[in-house]
Amino acid sequence: MKLTHTMVCIALALVLLPTTSFAIVDVGMYGGYTFAGKIDNPTISNADTNGWQYGFIGHLNGSVIPMVLSMGIGGFYQKSPLEYTKAGKDFELTKTMYGIDAIVMLELPILIHPYARAGIAINEKVELETPLGSLSDEKKFNSYYLGLGAAFTVFPFVQVFGEYLYNYSKLENDGKLQSNSINVGARINI
Repeated sequence: MKLTHTMVCIALALVLLPTTSFAIVDVGMYGGYTFAGKIDNPTISNADTNGWQYGFIGHLNGSVIPMVLSMGIGGFYQKSPLEYTKAGKDFELTKTMYGIDAIVMLELPILIHPYARAGIAINEKVELETPLGSLSDEKKFNSYYLGLGAAFTVFPFVQVFGEYLYNYSKLENDGKLQSNSINVGARINI
């Protein structure tokens, strides 16, 4: 928890430095597919999960190195309605989370901008159907994601992007939920 607070303070300090960044604020939305996911808890052992997901992001941006490297901090909302199979039967798993998102983007002089993105969920709710009935698990500051992507400038204030995200959630009773996803989306830079 101390590491999280330290990282947030460092990110805020970098964002609030005087800047010549093109986009002070960005907002966007994305959708994608979760593949190669796993859920592991006392009632479900190593079940594969997959399904669609969607989300919204927004950042306050600043230049770390003007015209080369920018950093933003903001928020995200993500919902993943997933499925898994246990004993030949399909079950549903829905994960909803919102929290703090940080992005570091390389501002190349061409139209492609590679970036790294990370987030920590302030709140996460997992609703899970199991062979024994439905479960619900809600936790705070208990999951995170890491990702790599590239944004492409289409118009001066509009970018489309593609990214890979790795999500990790710790559930009750030493359970865990991991997933890998590919997303595409668009964002407006103001």
